[in-house]
Amino acid sequence: MDTIFKNLSNNLEETLSDQSISDLLEGSGKLYIYGAGTTGRDVIRLLTGKGFVIKAIIDAKSPLDFLEGVPVMRPNDPRISESEKAETPIIMSVFNAYVPMPVIMEMLAQLGWGCVVNFIHFHRAFSTELGDRYWLTAIDFYQHNSRRWQAAYNLWADEKSRELYAQILRFRFVGNYELSPIPDSDEQYFPTSLPSWKKDLHFVDCGAFDGDTVELLLNRGYNLSALAAFEPDQKNFRNLARKIPAIAPEAHPSLLLPCGVAEQTQQLRFQSGQGSGSAVSATGDSIIQCVSLDDCLANFEPDLIKMDIEGAEYAALLGARSIIERHRPGLAICLYHQAAHLWQIPDLIASWNLNYEFYLRVHYYSGFDLVLYAYPK
Repeated sequence: MDTIFKNLSNNLEETLSDQSISDLLEGSGKLYIYGAGTTGRDVIRLLTGKGFVIKAIIDAKSPLDFLEGVPVMRPNDPRISESEKAETPIIMSVFNAYVPMPVIMEMLAQLGWGCVVNFIHFHRAFSTELGDRYWLTAIDFYQHNSRRWQAAYNLWADEKSRELYAQILRFRFVGNYELSPIPDSDEQYFPTSLPSWKKDLHFVDCGAFDGDTVELLLNRGYNLSALAAFEPDQKNFRNLARKIPAIAPEAHPSLLLPCGVAEQTQQLRFQSGQGSGSAVSATGDSIIQCVSLDDCLANFEPDLIKMDIEGAEYAALLGARSIIERHRPGLAICLYHQAAHLWQIPDLIASWNLNYEFYLRVHYYSGFDLVLYAYPK
């Protein structure tokens, strides 16, 4: 274990002292960007504001012709010379769960792009301007919290979880996608590599989206005896309300609430219309009602609580402490929305001394959909 921490600390120190991306960008006034999505838009605005010339947005699939006034081209566009591809930096502005980045970067290399900068490395040079994005944060954050991420290593119950925990940290520290953990082939929230939940479930679904987790639960052969589902996005909730009576008619009670889940029952600003990524935000376009599970589920006896609530998991757990202490349900809690959740959430639950075993699994690319599975002994 000491060797693991020493190697991780060395990885972190090397990254903290690395100025190669800043030096590269300072030496190049012209750039390409790969990715015509939301992150690409943010990168364009950042770089043009700093005086860089964006020659084009490279994207293999985008239907757009322009983004923020910049032309969108294919990676093999004949208008881009071989020397330009070899010498001009191209900034990867893709950061999501669904893209295997090594595949894209290998494709670019085969087409002659010789100076590819991945978004994790780029973010380090501009972490203040770009802000935190899911687990991606300023690299010195890990230096300031080194005691906490080291202490949490011992919380995991099996070797696979401990290895994955160290691998996630190494990937975040070094930032090379070759170190990114391979997604677990098991289905999220119900992995066959871990013990099964109770077959007749009283299920609490925080961040229910359109009922996809309930549908998966039923497809995996579980019986849904009772359901409490929370989804604050109006469009998602309408889909949820249509789906649940059709697929889970035997769930009694079946409680569907168009609310967020938080530490306290209160109203908060919310950014809606982002599909599964809709979330509480200080600059949100609407106001939603949030509830604590302790306030609204006084007579519900959960067997399993799932939380995928876009960074509100830690606060929601604080608001569910009483119901968790009374019933000791299984827990499936996402850890990837904020950097500190990787150690902060298991540490919080462990501090309640409820005799849980903790397991860690990852279900999508680049460390996304990283889930803590907690089983009462």
